[in-house]
Amino acid sequence: MNFAKVSEKQMHLLRWFLAIGWLVLITSLFYDPISAYLTEPHQLFGPKSADTCFEFQGQCYPLVPYPLGAKIFWGMVVPLSIITLLVFGHEVWRRICPLSFFSQIPRAMGWQQKRTIQENSWLYRNHLYLQSFLLFLGLNIRLLLVNSDRFLLGVFLLLTIFSAIIVGFLYDGKTWCHYFCPMAPVQTIYSEPSGLLSSEAHTTPSRSITQSMCRTTNESGSEKSTCVGCKSACMDIDAENSYWSKIERPDQKLLRYAYLGLAIGFYLYFGLYSGNWNFLAAGVWNETNHLSTLFAPGFYINGQALPIPKILAVPLTLSLSSGITYILGLRIEKAYKRHNQKLKRPLSLKQINHRLFTLFSFAAFNSLFFLGVYPTLGWLPWIGQQLLSWGALLASILWLVKVWQRSKKRYLKERDGNLLRRQLQKLEINLSRHLDGRSLNELKTDELYALAKLLPDFSNSHRLQLYSDTIKEALEQRRVTISRSLEAFQSLRQELEISKAEHWKLIERICQDNTKLFAVNLGQISDTEVTVISPLNPNAAQADMTVKRPFSQVKTERIADLNSPNSPTIKPTKSEIEPTVRRSDSTRNQTKENQKR
Repeated sequence: MNFAKVSEKQMHLLRWFLAIGWLVLITSLFYDPISAYLTEPHQLFGPKSADTCFEFQGQCYPLVPYPLGAKIFWGMVVPLSIITLLVFGHEVWRRICPLSFFSQIPRAMGWQQKRTIQENSWLYRNHLYLQSFLLFLGLNIRLLLVNSDRFLLGVFLLLTIFSAIIVGFLYDGKTWCHYFCPMAPVQTIYSEPSGLLSSEAHTTPSRSITQSMCRTTNESGSEKSTCVGCKSACMDIDAENSYWSKIERPDQKLLRYAYLGLAIGFYLYFGLYSGNWNFLAAGVWNETNHLSTLFAPGFYINGQALPIPKILAVPLTLSLSSGITYILGLRIEKAYKRHNQKLKRPLSLKQINHRLFTLFSFAAFNSLFFLGVYPTLGWLPWIGQQLLSWGALLASILWLVKVWQRSKKRYLKERDGNLLRRQLQKLEINLSRHLDGRSLNELKTDELYALAKLLPDFSNSHRLQLYSDTIKEALEQRRVTISRSLEAFQSLRQELEISKAEHWKLIERICQDNTKLFAVNLGQISDTEVTVISPLNPNAAQADMTVKRPFSQVKTERIADLNSPNSPTIKPTKSEIEPTVRRSDSTRNQTKENQKR
């Protein structure tokens, strides 16, 4: 199912509906004279008997009617959001999320600043640590202060909305969603590399608006992208590309291994705090003074209250539980890698990480549902509880099967094959006589590679042009950045037998001929950081110093010149982020003066 094709006009109306609904729910946290009726005995959300009580730290307290605001938010809205992420993927959630909607209010009003997060900034490098900490902090705040205290919960939600609006005012694009939102780590876990029904962005037609890409409707009623490059390898453009680009980073391991323990520890604490495992099922949503319990005993185990205040017991429980699963994940990963080395066809390290991430996400979803959501479904009839429970389990199993078989190699083959097919269709070569009656659309990826290399009419210049146009299209669709293009197209480059030197030469040509495209790709890095190695003076000594300069200042030769035996040798970059231009002393000083101007 391709939810990316749902019109922006329809999604805009849905966002307004959900945002207004959320504001109404927040208002009910401060004033609600109606919903408490539904929690009275014999009502939909009430106990079956007026004499029902709940056990808390060795004593039985009567269940009294309470307004439903906190129960609706924590017991219905949040679990439904997580199920949406697993089933429909981020491409649905990002387009309907109320917080994302509020963060874009400054843009709609014309107040949004044009700043983006730079790739070399602390926030860009560490935003997932920040967001994971905010998630951890939010769970502590919930257990300590706002779980069922409606006034404090209302204040907490309003402050969150205000924060999203402030970030939306200070930064362009979806900076709140990418770099600050505490829900973003949860989105990462359940919707990357793909939701159960997510579309595949890397196989869409050229210039498509994919997944949850930023978009707007022009005067003629058609949609156009409004992407400003606020995030490289953007999740909104291609979630699977975003996933594979960061899978080996330490912050990903910390998040995905520790989140399982965070989910388990969060719901286990209700039992450790109350002294029984039916506290959640009892439907206790009427605590209105959490502040008075901060220094009360935070644990009640085996009939004994432990002298650890709640304000310490909560972070201690969450830290220990998440720490245990994080260490467990690292140990399993290490053992898996040792076992993998003994296999005749060992998996790549990225594939090992992928499989462990998938298993931990599967376990986290079912822990969250069966420890936290299922016990609160007592208001539903028995058949409703069973349908919802088995439905959630089935959805998670189907998601596991779908995601388990994905690999970076498979993703790149699908992406490059799709791009290659389109470029082959543009070439002025009669391909029908080589395909035995088949069309290009019927060829598999490996067949496309073989066709591109072995066609009798396919010259070296055709091969280079094909590769150049493929990269250009990927840059246009924000699926790769210039600095990462060498690694991103390594498989295709090797299949077409194109050297690193030829790659950077083609990049120079693309950047010179498409200055607007190049400017867009500079959204994450400064102009002086994106440079190439190119010996503009072929007679320069090897000991000449190297000087950085942007692609836009590099004088490039025609693509056909690459075939010339007299063409100067081009040395590939030592760093994909900072490729440099090698030239003689005679031109270096002049360039420095030009850069200053």
